[in-house]
Amino acid sequence: MIVGIGIDIVEVSRIGEKLAERILGPREKEIFSLRGRNVEFLAGRFALKEAFFKALGTGLNGHSFTDVEFLEEKGRPVVLLRKDFGLFNFVHASLSHDEFVVAIVILEKLKGNIFVKGDLDVLRQHFEVVGESGEEWEIETDLPPYALKRRLEEMRCELTRYGNVLLEVSGHSERDQRTGREDR
Repeated sequence: MIVGIGIDIVEVSRIGEKLAERILGPREKEIFSLRGRNVEFLAGRFALKEAFFKALGTGLNGHSFTDVEFLEEKGRPVVLLRKDFGLFNFVHASLSHDEFVVAIVILEKLKGNIFVKGDLDVLRQHFEVVGESGEEWEIETDLPPYALKRRLEEMRCELTRYGNVLLEVSGHSERDQRTGREDR
């Protein structure tokens, strides 16, 4: 089910590098420091974040640009959330650069696609278990990722994947924890 769609367009020539401190999160700043085309990168991140907040339906109200980061995996934007924004477990994002940057973000809630480790009997008491993948259980829940993570910790269980959304885990994304590498 589509939760929201947001789109934004930014004229690259109107973006200055001073914007980096205001809109980039720590991981994005690492990528920014390695780039040669800094203004295009900033324009892209600004447009992605504006599109994300539009898809939420809230705009920036009550949020900060650094609450969400758009990292990269194989040339595609991948989202890292630093807090709960609502109930979606997939973020689809696309970005196009030229004189303008155009970004689109689609937030989607798909059934299941949330994987946890833990005692199956305990999990069944609290969630709908919809599948198994190796040592992980696929569940359905109405909890956003960080609320779910806290709930699972209370149950002595572990959230291993929340759709295609990355979560902050002790200063690193959960993907770093799983693969032992940086997203770049």
